[in-house]
Amino acid sequence: MMEKQHPIPPLVKTILSSRGYKTERSMVDFIYSGVSSLSDPFLIPNMKKACATLEKAISKKEKIFVYGDGDADGVCGSFLLLNLLCLVGADFSFRLTHRLDDDYEIEEMLINEIAKEKYSLLISVDCGISSYQALKTAGDNGIKAIVLDHHIGETSKLHPSHIYVNPWMEKEWKNGTENLSGAGIAYKFVEGMGILLPGLKEGKAYEFIELVALSIIADSLPLTGENRIFVKEGLRRMSYTKNKGLAALIESQNLTPPFYLKNISRRLVPRLNSPGRLGNPDIALNLLMEKDGFGINEAVKKVEQMDRERYQMVVKAIKTIKKEALKNGFIASEDISPGICGIIASRLSGQYCKPFMVGYRSDDFLRGSIRAPAGYNLHKKLKPLNKYMLSLGGHKEAMGFKCTTEYIPQVKKIWKDIKWEAEKPNDYYDCILDISDLNPSIIEEIDA
Repeated sequence: MMEKQHPIPPLVKTILSSRGYKTERSMVDFIYSGVSSLSDPFLIPNMKKACATLEKAISKKEKIFVYGDGDADGVCGSFLLLNLLCLVGADFSFRLTHRLDDDYEIEEMLINEIAKEKYSLLISVDCGISSYQALKTAGDNGIKAIVLDHHIGETSKLHPSHIYVNPWMEKEWKNGTENLSGAGIAYKFVEGMGILLPGLKEGKAYEFIELVALSIIADSLPLTGENRIFVKEGLRRMSYTKNKGLAALIESQNLTPPFYLKNISRRLVPRLNSPGRLGNPDIALNLLMEKDGFGINEAVKKVEQMDRERYQMVVKAIKTIKKEALKNGFIASEDISPGICGIIASRLSGQYCKPFMVGYRSDDFLRGSIRAPAGYNLHKKLKPLNKYMLSLGGHKEAMGFKCTTEYIPQVKKIWKDIKWEAEKPNDYYDCILDISDLNPSIIEEIDA
């Protein structure tokens, strides 16, 4: 009955089966699920508590501080939250991480600043899960924190007075939201607030679902579960997005429907990432927040200029460090910007199919990024580095780090001694076809 209502071509069945979808029900859900299939936001652990905490802060007119990561995911997630706070007339301020000056996590200095300004609620977007000392200081100063993050941290170090909304923390819990981006979690949070706050419709989150799609593509997250729904629906909505800044950026790239992942990842994502890489993520956020036509055009010009600068910096840096990097995958250089360490590590890792650790060395610190090909688990392999690190966190295949320069020799030695191997081999094909099976209809079946 199900297959009659939702026919699935044999080749598509074979492909889905090779990717772990063994039942007809799971295949139908994968292909045909839409926005109506998205789960109740309050099913995510701690989400209802987080929304109730913000609702209380708004009703009591408390001062709220939003701290978001400066990459595309963090910018999109911060926009969703800031847009909500504007709609409800909340008393808030915000800041995005500046790659040239800040860590990837919340700094203790910021907590001391907002404590002096009498902020009572801190909300982090796409960061915060590894900000152990900063969150302890926040708790000691009477500041409550809501951490909306999807990165990996150490549960034992989390301060108990705060609220953590992070699918990673619930290792046995799976309902399709376990691989959400930071903006995806922010979307669910805004959706939850729409349920709690009178007059604020849940649809306020849906209006910008394309930004969640952008964030998922930007972070190269698995297109399974709700991520697939977000991306499928988000790509469809990009042609008539209500975000004027995003619409202008799309137009500047001469992109027209139908939109595909490749175009988004190569044309839009780098331009939303570049301002943060060069130390001014507010430019990307301003593009999304701006309502005035002239302001939007100026923001697009700035984004384009910064993307060109970022591209030139990356090309120059790779030429400078490539020979040294290929020796053992470790770089500590004074000649590269901390904002592009992640791009360099990612490029090298993708080209040479092995992990790379790339850091900018100043007088006092080494900080940068680590990237590995699919199938590796950096978090597990790099545990011996923890005792030398001021901060170390991220995903299985992408992490950020910071240590003092005195520990560079120890960090380098540990890195060189690691026996790198993928946890499981990557199969780059789904099935084998005979040449006689190839025809235009097969392409249509897969593309559908």
